[in-house]
Amino acid sequence: MRPIGFILRSNSPVLVVREVLWRIKKQWNKAKFRLRGRLDESPVHLCWPAYYQPNPAACSPRAAAAIVGVADLISCGQFPFLGYGTVNLGFPPRWDVDFVSGKEWPMRPAERLTLIRHDGSDVKVPWELSRLQFLPVLGKAYLLTAKEQYRTAAMRLLANWIEQNPLGVGVNWTVAMEPALRAMSICFLLNLLGPAREGEGAWFRNAELSLLEHLLFIEAHLEFSHLARGNHYLSNIVGLFCISTFLEGPGMQSRRQKYQRKVEEEILHQVYADGGDYEASTGYQVLVTQLFTTAYLLMCAQAASPQPSFVSRLGSMYGWMICLADSSGTLPHVGDCDDGRVELLFDDLSQMLNLSPQARNSQRVSSLLGLAPEFLQGATVFPSEDGCWYGMCRPRPRKEVDGRAYSPAAVTLLSQSGIAIARKAEHEVLFFALPNGIGGKGSHTHNDKLSVILRLAGEELLCDSGTCFYTRDAGTRNYFRSTGGHNTVVVDGCEQNALSTQPKALFCLGNDAAVSGIRWSEKDGVIRLQAAHFGYRRIGVNHSRSLVFSNCCLQIEDCFEGAGEHHFRTLLHLPPLWDVRPAQLSGTKVSFEVRGPCPVSIVLQAPAELNAIQDQVQLSRCYGTAFSGTRISVLSEAALPFSMSTRVSWN
Repeated sequence: MRPIGFILRSNSPVLVVREVLWRIKKQWNKAKFRLRGRLDESPVHLCWPAYYQPNPAACSPRAAAAIVGVADLISCGQFPFLGYGTVNLGFPPRWDVDFVSGKEWPMRPAERLTLIRHDGSDVKVPWELSRLQFLPVLGKAYLLTAKEQYRTAAMRLLANWIEQNPLGVGVNWTVAMEPALRAMSICFLLNLLGPAREGEGAWFRNAELSLLEHLLFIEAHLEFSHLARGNHYLSNIVGLFCISTFLEGPGMQSRRQKYQRKVEEEILHQVYADGGDYEASTGYQVLVTQLFTTAYLLMCAQAASPQPSFVSRLGSMYGWMICLADSSGTLPHVGDCDDGRVELLFDDLSQMLNLSPQARNSQRVSSLLGLAPEFLQGATVFPSEDGCWYGMCRPRPRKEVDGRAYSPAAVTLLSQSGIAIARKAEHEVLFFALPNGIGGKGSHTHNDKLSVILRLAGEELLCDSGTCFYTRDAGTRNYFRSTGGHNTVVVDGCEQNALSTQPKALFCLGNDAAVSGIRWSEKDGVIRLQAAHFGYRRIGVNHSRSLVFSNCCLQIEDCFEGAGEHHFRTLLHLPPLWDVRPAQLSGTKVSFEVRGPCPVSIVLQAPAELNAIQDQVQLSRCYGTAFSGTRISVLSEAALPFSMSTRVSWN
């Protein structure tokens, strides 16, 4: 929770008054919901929109193998997660336990539960299981094989979840986002299994009643705010749109129209015109894009035409991801990433089956990117293994998205998002001057101003540290989002944005580090990028960084203006694919030789004494797991003005 002083300083009085009135209304909505109690019967009935238009015969052998393979695990009580591997939880599992720490949450009214307990537990573990996103996988396996075991497993798991998680009781009813994502999973399963066969009527009526309970709960606990809102509120309204599309009865038609309108409005509020999600995170870009895509498919399923502005902005979101993706369809990790999904697609299932947790990357989203063609008027990008479930044709070769060619351009500037991507042959540099998320009010921003990611022949040489996890350990959480976890410069041990070490502040960050726009130019085949941030202004320092990118070299120039003498710590992070060997560790020049897919030399130079340290640090590519990588730290002390150069060259 932000301090009241911060709220008053950063918002207009009118907006604060509107927020106060909304919060009073929300408390009234919650009170009415508690008085309503559990529903004994449903005044609505299921309907069968064509969200899925499955064509199992068009499913490729490798996609079918991934779906059936994961379904087999689940049927045996083994539940696969991207970051945690496959865990034997039994069939059915316990729904209220963090299986990593063994800690559980008591079955008491949800509003009386403490979520962040600082006892080694992580509430996202039971939440992830109770999103029930494995149910549509079982439904797809049933359609692919006609084996009753998958249908039976899905029906048993859902019935058990409903029985063990009474409305409003327990950890899985604590925030509205979780019921919203769970309800979508239930709807998708019903779409794959329905209509009811003989003897299944009671099960379908139970699912129908549960969906209505989910809808009423979400409406009473909306995570809306006039001051700052993000993916939680978006998941609420997309979930409500989905439920009201799958239910017919009193009030459902008006709800469908209402929530479609809210989703169409929200994309313009939360997504920049350049396609970037305003929470400043590639991980949440994936989740938010999936949420809007689900809403688009729901609109199509009921022949409700989306607004052109909605379709255009959704196209920009796909274009944004294509800009940042490497040739395999993998995005860099920037900002927080908790591996959130609306549906598990081929990339997720294939990694769960075939790779160890340390080798997985939750930002590998080629199949999601491959869904773009059918939504976005001829846009063709990556092939998708999931299109056959939505009635889509096989994708064509890559060309354009929304009128912009993303692949061959030397420089792509996403100016509102604060990202530039420069390309030379098969090498790419990504430069980040992201504004703080949600106008400085967001919780998923990292201190990564002026950070750089460098890809050589498709492999990251300089990488982001990732996220690892949120609440299991406060120190680890804060390290991964700190300035020291990124390829930038720490001055006097300070953070770019103030970062509280208080246990209750794991989702709070200051709003100190304003950024300039990124400027770029190209001359004689050499690309120059330049930006600055002002997070160190409170200690009298301004930091600007220039990149000079040519065919076989990246030169980074860091300039510091101000007064006085200061300590500087320049950081570079390399994944374990690269073997780093020090060549010179002190003097006005320090250097490293790097072996890997190609030989690389890294040289740092300044008009001051430098001392270099090479050590092992944790990097993360999936929520909940980490692996060892290399960090180069170069320390110096000098009076301002001061500059330092970093030269990375390769054959």
